[in-house]
Amino acid sequence: MSRLPGPVLRHLAALRAMLIFTVILGIAYPLVMTGIGQVAFKNQADGSLITNSKGQAIGSKLLCQTFVSPSAAETALDKKDGTSGYADPINKYFQSRPTFAIDATVGGYTIQLADGCTYTASGSNNLGPNDPTLTKLIGLMRTNMAAFDSAGGTTVTAAQVATDAVTESGSDEEPYITPQNADQQAARIATTRGITVNQVMALINQNTTGRDIGILGEPAVNTTTLNIALDQKYPSSDSSTTTFQTGATS
Repeated sequence: MSRLPGPVLRHLAALRAMLIFTVILGIAYPLVMTGIGQVAFKNQADGSLITNSKGQAIGSKLLCQTFVSPSAAETALDKKDGTSGYADPINKYFQSRPTFAIDATVGGYTIQLADGCTYTASGSNNLGPNDPTLTKLIGLMRTNMAAFDSAGGTTVTAAQVATDAVTESGSDEEPYITPQNADQQAARIATTRGITVNQVMALINQNTTGRDIGILGEPAVNTTTLNIALDQKYPSSDSSTTTFQTGATS
């Protein structure tokens, strides 16, 4: 017969259970899951990293990149290519979805044409679909994107601009755009790089993912992998810089 009081015994039993479950769930289970991930899904577990010819990590398949020319005036937003005081989107690259943010210089929300990767301002703007600020910004964005993507004898009208080209994603960090958005940019890419639209479309198709298990989600184009593929297969003489090095002249 135990000589310890009942409350003490119950506390000891609780302590033993806590230690056992700590070892099982806090140490053993994470180690097993990490091991399985490293053996069976190493690339995904490590962040779906993309490496260059030197084996250096230059990005992730899960994150967009910023494809704008370096500028001291990048804080000014809702701009189009060539406008003074604005960060210019690089013509030779596919642009990801835009970023909404607060710009103190204009005293409210602004929308950025070519930078869907402002990691310090990730998240939704939380503006309702009928909000006058949002509708005004989207209208301006449609005009800007139409002008930016009209090239090589191809004219894109504001009404033809893809919806995801003028609205941000929930995280502001994903690299995916719709096939319609990618097709809209194809003529500009072809003109800038001196290749045919068919060559650009072939790369778009190669970097388009379908629905998960055939029924979930929608087809999407990964702008990060697509732009890297462009630099590798069709190097451009354009001296504009970007945030990664692919090992090919760009």
